[in-house]
Amino acid sequence: MGALALGLAPVQSGLVRHAPRRADALARWFHARAAARLGIELRITGTPNPARPTLFVCNHVSYLDITVLGSVLETCFVAKGEVASWPAIGGLARLQRTLFVARRREAVAEQVAAIRDRLDAGDNLVLFAEGTSTDGRAVRRFKPALFAALPADVAVQPMWIAYRALDGQPLDDKTRDRIAWHGEMTLLPHLLHLAGRRRVAVDIGFAPPFRVAGFPDRKAVASACESRVAKGLAAALATRPWWAGHGCPARPLAEADLNPAGSGVIVVK
Repeated sequence: MGALALGLAPVQSGLVRHAPRRADALARWFHARAAARLGIELRITGTPNPARPTLFVCNHVSYLDITVLGSVLETCFVAKGEVASWPAIGGLARLQRTLFVARRREAVAEQVAAIRDRLDAGDNLVLFAEGTSTDGRAVRRFKPALFAALPADVAVQPMWIAYRALDGQPLDDKTRDRIAWHGEMTLLPHLLHLAGRRRVAVDIGFAPPFRVAGFPDRKAVASACESRVAKGLAAALATRPWWAGHGCPARPLAEADLNPAGSGVIVVK
């Protein structure tokens, strides 16, 4: 995938400057290829909102979230500012048209304005509203500050990501951190260890989208998203095994899978 990324980088760089919608489409194509290479097995429940702009609000477990979500959605991501300086990953994030935000309290107004500008321009965004990554077993409190950016008519869609199995074996307390990247974990050893795995089963779910006009303030919007994501995540983690070897029919990833019209299982081969 490194050679493919290097080959596409000049094309994507030009699209980012001159044709951002095509840049989003190419990024999604790349993530779908990367997901296939990584052996991602996806089950999707619900339907992503087709209208632009949409703010997708999701829990955050791992750097792998970007590839998994990016294979399904034509979107940009909101990421902490430090990511921009990470070797290789920072460059790829910029080619994804990532919106980098600072963690400083005094920068909140600037961040809110940047998010509003991107939404006003018609961009879809994914916001990891916990402000950090977790082990994926539960949702932390969603931070309400960035929800102040939302115009009343922008669609907000809560969604969740749940990692279920590694190489066909259900995740447990001992194996969950082989996928989850959180706390003080060092990136490179974790990345190299995960790269040696052949299959990762993941649930993605979408709650119905809503408009923020019906909520009194940003805290209410954040709370509504948090409760929907927490409920969806808990339900996903409680479902029976569905991945390859557990009654899931293997089939190639198709273009229709990348814009799912409803629930379904995708085994990426």
